[in-house]
Amino acid sequence: MNGLTTPDIEARSLLLGALTAVVVAVVMVLSIGRLTGFAELTSTLDDAQWQWLVLCAVGQIAVFAGYAGTFRRAVAFDSGPDVSSRFALRVALAGFGLTQLVAAGGAAGLAFTYWALRWIGLERRDALVRLIGLNTAVYLVFAAIAWIGAVLGLVSGEVPASMAIPWLIAVPVIVIVAAWFTAEDHIGRWTTTTERGFRQALSIGVAAAAWVRRALGMTSGRTILSHAMLYWFGDLLSLWAALQAFGVSLGPAPLIGAYATGYLAQIIPIPFLATGGVDTATTLTLTAVGVPVEVALLAVVAHRIFAFWLPIGPGLWSAAALSRQGQPTTRTSSR
Repeated sequence: MNGLTTPDIEARSLLLGALTAVVVAVVMVLSIGRLTGFAELTSTLDDAQWQWLVLCAVGQIAVFAGYAGTFRRAVAFDSGPDVSSRFALRVALAGFGLTQLVAAGGAAGLAFTYWALRWIGLERRDALVRLIGLNTAVYLVFAAIAWIGAVLGLVSGEVPASMAIPWLIAVPVIVIVAAWFTAEDHIGRWTTTTERGFRQALSIGVAAAAWVRRALGMTSGRTILSHAMLYWFGDLLSLWAALQAFGVSLGPAPLIGAYATGYLAQIIPIPFLATGGVDTATTLTLTAVGVPVEVALLAVVAHRIFAFWLPIGPGLWSAAALSRQGQPTTRTSSR
């Protein structure tokens, strides 16, 4: 595409990110390990059933397949171009790798995905709307799963009220606000503007929310949400299997409550530290639903080996390869 700058992926920055992530992970393990006692950790490791970790790998395969499918369906929806599954998977891996090592609340991965959308021929506004709409759809599914988990956890008493009630309140409020902005008699007011700055950003955001609302009403659009569901269920399966490996079987409600609340640490915009934040937060939220701290720590570390460390190499390779190759062949979707 003429005028589209190839993303500059500096090896020095990525190496710094990887080293910082290692340091943060080691500090997290040592700090929590000291709290629980290293003897307890050793005993738990000795009794581990390592075969459960196969499911961690299966879960992470589902994660990347789910996000790649979400990306591909989001691009094709509403007469967009139809890209190959292979290209979508490489974009998913590349966005993951850059997000994890240059975290900043996911900005690096979003920037690369936006570049990929422009690269396949989408105009600037359409690329922004689809990018925000894609991620809105993904987190809409996340919010729905978290809300259901909060309801089940509060009713059964398996999730502390302090963890469940914020989800029960926040999710409906966000949905109601989004529905108001995207209502037929309101949307024109917010999406038609020639102004720049905040009004332009608001216009694109509302257009993205309306894009998701339109997708919800169409069979082809709802496939975006089904792939997003695969993404989240894959990650939940991975964490559940890691807990099983260390002798704890957690039900759906406490698993979802701990996972969803801990996951919020990942959106804190601190470069390089997102993985350490989500690891620590998830360890603590698991203890809040009754998991012994030594099991919580080891399960989170095992889960993150498959969810974070192993995919980094393929992710960075995909980012570098895509930034060097020519434009992919696309065709206009009729969906």
